[in-house]
Amino acid sequence: MIETLNDWLTGRFENKTQAFSNPSKYAMIRVSHIPLWDGWFYGEQAYSYQPSKPYRQFVLHPIESGKEFKILNYEIDGKEQFAGCRNLDKLTKDMLRLKDGCTVNLTFDGCSFRGGLTGCDCYVKWSGRDTYLQNEIELTPTHYCVKDLGFCQKNHHQIWGSKYGRFEFKKMPA
Repeated sequence: MIETLNDWLTGRFENKTQAFSNPSKYAMIRVSHIPLWDGWFYGEQAYSYQPSKPYRQFVLHPIESGKEFKILNYEIDGKEQFAGCRNLDKLTKDMLRLKDGCTVNLTFDGCSFRGGLTGCDCYVKWSGRDTYLQNEIELTPTHYCVKDLGFCQKNHHQIWGSKYGRFEFKKMPA
């Protein structure tokens, strides 16, 4: 099953239909997951009007754990040189730092991988503020649906993320 997860995760995704249908609620975003090494992926999230200036860059390493799946998230030292999915041949494992508390847990129901992050341990600096991430994910062969929410570490109020539901990304042809 890990091969299926990796296959479905590979590629470029966009929410063009959703953004055009509800432009005041959803920005148009591109998500890329590019295979690096056996079972490792370089990832980016960028606004469609700034594809070479991603607002998030990361490395993912999905692993199978019994009947469940975990996606380990890594930060990249010197990530600027990889913006726009460039120079990936220069990315090495010694440039990565595991993001503690940011491992995504998924299960497979026969049609999709579902899960996400819960708890308050995946820390994200957002506009100078200390927040934590919670999310929900659904991955199918053709779609990647994500709801990311950032909460204040002190009072647990939502600071950033979708107020209108999940982002519906469609997998683009290779």
